[in-house]
Amino acid sequence: MFTNKLTTLALVLLFLSLQACDKQRTSQSDTTEVTYTLDRHEPSPMFWDYAASTSMLQTELGKLASEKSQDSMVLTFADSALVIHSKALTRLRSIAEKYKHIQLPDSLTGSDKEMVEEFKLLEGKEFEKRYLEYLVLNHKAQLNRYQETLSETEDPALRQWLNTMRARLRGQLQFYAEVDTVKEVD
Repeated sequence: MFTNKLTTLALVLLFLSLQACDKQRTSQSDTTEVTYTLDRHEPSPMFWDYAASTSMLQTELGKLASEKSQDSMVLTFADSALVIHSKALTRLRSIAEKYKHIQLPDSLTGSDKEMVEEFKLLEGKEFEKRYLEYLVLNHKAQLNRYQETLSETEDPALRQWLNTMRARLRGQLQFYAEVDTVKEVD
């Protein structure tokens, strides 16, 4: 009889410990889910830096193209880049204000600064060719990066910004392609 009571007590303790372990496992998975959900609302600091730096770089190169180029097509692209990216940067800054730990860069640094310096050394057709190549490659990279971020965030203001930028960048790429096709026909 004493053995039966010990066996019963052991089984009850085993049952209770299994439930406690199961409860702890559930609690941990809930914590993981909450953390994941919070992370989905806010893109990584690298995204914010990329988006701001890219717009600042596009603006600087657009200004440089306006100063250096005589080609009306390049001037049109430069003016468009200035408008799109200066507005984008202003809007991005206002969205970032609600994230306390996000600090957007206020000037170009590193490789972006070096790229501007490289473009300053170019002249004439060489400048124009490199600028147009840069625009196409950069817009494609931005489209990819913004699509990734769009799938990661639930912030309505940021989603709107990303969708607007993607539409503008696709429009610019289409415009570049049309102009390029017209030049080939001429």
